[in-house]
Amino acid sequence: MGRISVPVQDLKDTARELQNIGDLIGDSATLYHATGESGSFKSAAGDSRLAEALDGFDKAWVAGHERVHDNVKTFSENTDKIAENFTKTDEDSADSLEKSKKDA
Repeated sequence: MGRISVPVQDLKDTARELQNIGDLIGDSATLYHATGESGSFKSAAGDSRLAEALDGFDKAWVAGHERVHDNVKTFSENTDKIAENFTKTDEDSADSLEKSKKDA
């Protein structure tokens, strides 16, 4: 019978790096922050059409970041759960083998 080798530490490292990526995405600046959080791009842009376009872009940018951040967080949590489940299964299997050795 073949052996199954699961790189649990690699999974844990991946989960940690995904959390770091999520934090970076969450901390990224938006155009709103770049303009000093003035609440309106009109004073910075001058033209109301440009201000509206910037506002629309900024809102879409933020929404995209939120979706990516949520997906990264979910993927990180799932990767963590996978690593935990493999570790628990390995420990349970080892305990079961030890018990069967003692019972034999």
